[in-house]
Amino acid sequence: MDIIIIMENRHIKLRRTLKTMELFALGYSDVSSTYYFSMGVIALYSGSSLPVVMLLGSIPLWVAGLTYAELGSAIPEAGGAYYYVRHELGRVPGFIAGWLLDFDQILMVSYGAVGFTGYLSVLIEGLRIWPVNVVLSLIMIWALAIINIIGIKPSARFNLVLVAIDLVGIITLMAFGVYAIIHQPHHVGFSISFTIPAIGLAYALRGYTGIDVIAQSAGEALLPGHSVPRSIIAVCTLSTVVALALSTITSYSGLTQYIARNLSDPLGALAVGLLGHGLLSMYISSSIALVMLLSINAGIVDYSRSIYSMSNDSLMPKQLAVIHPRFRTPYLSIIAASFIASLFVLSNDVELIVGSYGIASMITYSLAILALIKFKSSNKPSGFQTPTTRIGNLKIPALALIGLPIFTAAIILELIYKPQYALPVTIWLITGFILLSLIRNTK
Repeated sequence: MDIIIIMENRHIKLRRTLKTMELFALGYSDVSSTYYFSMGVIALYSGSSLPVVMLLGSIPLWVAGLTYAELGSAIPEAGGAYYYVRHELGRVPGFIAGWLLDFDQILMVSYGAVGFTGYLSVLIEGLRIWPVNVVLSLIMIWALAIINIIGIKPSARFNLVLVAIDLVGIITLMAFGVYAIIHQPHHVGFSISFTIPAIGLAYALRGYTGIDVIAQSAGEALLPGHSVPRSIIAVCTLSTVVALALSTITSYSGLTQYIARNLSDPLGALAVGLLGHGLLSMYISSSIALVMLLSINAGIVDYSRSIYSMSNDSLMPKQLAVIHPRFRTPYLSIIAASFIASLFVLSNDVELIVGSYGIASMITYSLAILALIKFKSSNKPSGFQTPTTRIGNLKIPALALIGLPIFTAAIILELIYKPQYALPVTIWLITGFILLSLIRNTK
């Protein structure tokens, strides 16, 4: 199935060119970058419970990922959660899902830019200085915007190369971390607590979000019934293993508080703490910086495809649905995403970005699960299927029984312990409804 829009009385279609590995590269860079950036803040509030908290934080990733895997294989359209929710629950819930997810995608571009500069500053100390850090972050946002305007296929291949470089760096970090723990016992301060700190958990439950880019790109996937579920499961598996391994090494080596003092580059600090300043720790920090670069790209892809779909449905200005006549990409929405993200970069505040990120996703994921319930109850054909259970005469996805309580708990914890970070989300949602009202009144 191809996505078709009307432009100057001609049909223009988004190309279906993305294979499983290219979807995987987009998704892995998206998900891993969230805990590469947020792990310092999570460690700050989790202490010796860091590995347990990080493991619990992977549960929402799996719930959201499997929800997208089923819906994406059955409804392979651009727009991801927005399209699924609108298709099953209606225009207003769809608008809420899409608009809230757009907020997190903008923040993802922002934290990718700030994180890229932070990790690169392990190599070049001067990059920590304002305004050099802000200028470099803005340059990277707009460079990747140009790549995406030229076309998603080149950027997906670009992702594959950079993900490979990152994995080499992360495997190196884990290998030398284990070696250092075994052969340098004087360096070890092993302590793992199974007491779950509420604030740390509040951050961790939102710390793996980012699987949305695969769902957003389903409309450009080859054989989406196979490639979408496979890439999502691969991303969820690898991300969970890597996050658990890194947090365990951090705890075993006694470096939890050290990375908590380096919020902009926590894994760079882990590398320096384990290996000292040298070429190896510089390479590891550089490889992570590249993944932060990829998160900028993934955020632009996410946002632009979501806005593209919403504008085609008259929920956003129609101009944002315009496809470039040569490159056949939604170039105006890419420009809009990059501009708004650039405004957030100017704050250069790590905890503000981490604290605000993910709240909107929890609401969107909850709506996606409700859409999955509606989809399953209609007995529509689906390629990839998740388990269901019966409650009376109702057929309920097992994901709903797990996911809805977890997402609700994540939101409640945020409102209790860090209510100030819910304010930007609230302002964004109110702005969206005002914009929607203005669009409707101009018809």
